[in-house]
Amino acid sequence: MFTSINACWPGCCHDSHILRMSNIGQHLASHHQDPERGYLLGDSGYPCRPFLMTPFMQPVSDAQQRYNTAHIGTRNCIERAFGVWKRTFHVLHGEIRMKPTKVTRIVIACAVLHNLRLMWGEPPMDPEQLDDVPQGDMFQAANDGRRVRDTIVANYFM
Repeated sequence: MFTSINACWPGCCHDSHILRMSNIGQHLASHHQDPERGYLLGDSGYPCRPFLMTPFMQPVSDAQQRYNTAHIGTRNCIERAFGVWKRTFHVLHGEIRMKPTKVTRIVIACAVLHNLRLMWGEPPMDPEQLDDVPQGDMFQAANDGRRVRDTIVANYFM
């Protein structure tokens, strides 16, 4: 299920910028103190932050490689959800040539209908095409989240 959606940005905006500018991104950046409450997972297009774990660009140990494998496997859930969502609501597959305010309403309506479909136990429209999950862009800047990620690797993947 989708629990937070922001459909107000044009498609040319990078996902990491949208997260950084969102209410949830700003809240997590200033208030995330409790690892027990979890982390967000981002692809390599996001900076590694204390609340946002990203894969290692070049793992140097078996533990880092195991972390990357677990990270990718976990992220695949949301990538599959996006795939099912786009196949169920074909309007989301490409460019929607309407006024931005109308596009925002369409995207949010599709998310609400997707959640209702799940709550009511309706099957996905095309379940056998859930393979081949796309991977994100590369991001190689230094970030303070790397120390948090290294601790996760040391505690769970060594």
